[in-house]
Amino acid sequence: MKYDSIVAGAGFSGATIARKLAEAGKKVLVCERRKQVSGNMYDEYDENGILVQKYGPHIFHTNSDAVWQFVCRFSAMKEYRLKCSAEIDGKMVPSPFNFTAIDLLYDKEDGTRIKTQLQKEYGDRKAVTIVEMLNSSNAVVRSYAEMLFEKDYRPYTAKQWGLKPEEIDVSVLNRVPVLLDDRDTFFNFTYEALPEKGYTEMFHNMLDHPNITTILETDAIPRLRLDAANKKLYWDDSIFTGDFVFTGAIDELSGYKYGKLPYRALWFDYKTLPADRYIGHTPIAVYPQREGYTRITEYKWLQQQHAEGITKIATEYPLTYVKGDEKAGEPYYPVISDANTGLYRKYKEDLSVFDRLYLCGRLAEYKYYNMDDVIVRAFEVADEIINGDEK
Repeated sequence: MKYDSIVAGAGFSGATIARKLAEAGKKVLVCERRKQVSGNMYDEYDENGILVQKYGPHIFHTNSDAVWQFVCRFSAMKEYRLKCSAEIDGKMVPSPFNFTAIDLLYDKEDGTRIKTQLQKEYGDRKAVTIVEMLNSSNAVVRSYAEMLFEKDYRPYTAKQWGLKPEEIDVSVLNRVPVLLDDRDTFFNFTYEALPEKGYTEMFHNMLDHPNITTILETDAIPRLRLDAANKKLYWDDSIFTGDFVFTGAIDELSGYKYGKLPYRALWFDYKTLPADRYIGHTPIAVYPQREGYTRITEYKWLQQQHAEGITKIATEYPLTYVKGDEKAGEPYYPVISDANTGLYRKYKEDLSVFDRLYLCGRLAEYKYYNMDDVIVRAFEVADEIINGDEK
């Protein structure tokens, strides 16, 4: 076997680990089942020269100097502070909800009372979770939270996850805070940016190393055999004694032995429209009260591109993942719950007998990761492999 390591998947997990291992002197084979690298960060130019992120909008954000320095090695990054809006009762207001949203949703007297009570309740804090607000002893704060919950968090959660809010892990509800000032940007990180020439080029640069061989349209699972009884991995029917990194769905890797883990998928309805703008003053808007879809992204303005008289939008519909389905055939998000986490742990325990099999990423670890978080995790896995060889 001419490879020291095999990596299944060329998204952020796989590409980062492959690069780190290659720079440590390992010969690495990267297998990607899709026709292109970069996983769900894949982007391409449409017929009008608008750069479109095919699997939904991704703004790179991190507080980590190490992560930022890593991605900057493979692409020039242009600062980009994302602004979003939400439609509530027909009005477009900032998202996350801030004090400006209160001014738009309430008359002056009620809005002033709500802001005063929020500041009294939370002092100098800049943000609070919706769960904290719902549990507040302050009747004004709790009433405002209940309005937001019923008109935004509850209907959005029902569409996005296909579940009631009480059935979802609380971390999901807490991902989007309520702001306690007039900040109008979606994130609040040290570094927020987009790759100057897109994510796909960034990934090509990341995988461009003499020690890395990348093959596309190649599913690693049929080529891999796990012999648990003898604790051996087989690749193409030969024993593989190197490192194997898997970034796909763990239940699929294990042949669905204990049943399928649920994932949510997304389907995007793309339209090119003869207009300069469609949404308004933000490139992304969420629609919790609309039927079926959750948000619309206007890529021309997300990327700050100049295409006069034309714009490109993608309307986003959450679906239950079904392997092979034309619309719902890619797993995006693990559906975190106690039962699903317990099922995942059974799969992980079975695979733990293989000393040189490593799991990394949303699907392999059944965990929600942001882009920067998964890079940090990939650093850890790569270091574990490299340091293990040095022992």
